[in-house]
Amino acid sequence: MTASHLRQLNDEETFSTLINWAMHKLPSLHSMILRINVDGAIYQTVIRKSIRQIRVGKLTRLAGPGAIGYDWPEDTRYESLDISIIEKSAFRANVINAAKERGCELSNEEIAQQVEEQVAGMSWEIPKITMRQTQENCWEVVLTEEERELIDEFLET
Repeated sequence: MTASHLRQLNDEETFSTLINWAMHKLPSLHSMILRINVDGAIYQTVIRKSIRQIRVGKLTRLAGPGAIGYDWPEDTRYESLDISIIEKSAFRANVINAAKERGCELSNEEIAQQVEEQVAGMSWEIPKITMRQTQENCWEVVLTEEERELIDEFLET
């Protein structure tokens, strides 16, 4: 793989680089955003890597002509890629594309602020799961009374 910055690559080279990265560097049990430019329109899918295989989600049209798929930080190279850089680059592109649609141009600071707001709005606390081992040497999830009520309420609707 070449040591060039991702910003210097064209759309086809970027796509190939990300596919190569997903095949060789994406950690098992993780996913990443993959975008491609087809005739000026941006399409997106999600790649999920299990222990033995890679799955590709449904391809959806994301943005129209003139849109960008990613907005890479200046110093991003193949060797420094990780899932968070890919996601933030995609989020930055979303902000830039939305501004273009409104006829605006944002500064780097405005883009960074909107990306941070977007990322903060997506975070949530992962609940702790309690497990116990049964006499048959199986593991089962231990639910609180509140969790049982929520499940029952959900199943009734």
